[in-house]
Amino acid sequence: MPVVSLPAAIEPFKWADRATHVVVDVPLVQFTRLAADLVDTNGSVKIDCRFERNAQRRAYLRGEVSTVILVTCQRCLEAMQLPIQASIDLALVHDEDEAEKLPEDADYLILPEQGVVLAEIIEDEMLLNVPFTPMHEACDALAYQTEVKMDVPAPVKENPFQVLAALKKPSAKD
Repeated sequence: MPVVSLPAAIEPFKWADRATHVVVDVPLVQFTRLAADLVDTNGSVKIDCRFERNAQRRAYLRGEVSTVILVTCQRCLEAMQLPIQASIDLALVHDEDEAEKLPEDADYLILPEQGVVLAEIIEDEMLLNVPFTPMHEACDALAYQTEVKMDVPAPVKENPFQVLAALKKPSAKD
């Protein structure tokens, strides 16, 4: 069953039973937590995900999310485009007991039967793929930093025992 718009709330386990496939473009501005740190909120997020059950009848949310966001480079403080590609592979479980039965490397979400906001799950996955300090790969500010050379003399290391040499008494042999 394909879904072409993002509903406000879903029933994830029923969607997995029905093998629901979600293919939709959502305006970037609807993802408020992500949009809060962006320079511009124009654009959309392409969502292609599906709810399904595996051979053991466990519910999964799998798919891809992609967009291009405009963020501030932390080196030069100029706007930069940052492509976001998020792969989603989440086991959907009711509680921690169910989660313990999953393979050790499996990512999971503990969800209620109904009232789950799919947009929040998608937004969480996108936020996990935004670098903490976004920077241009070849930034003009970095080139400036490498050109500036400071003539700082090398620090002179003092001998900590030099004071003791002055206290040394001349020996009887001298």
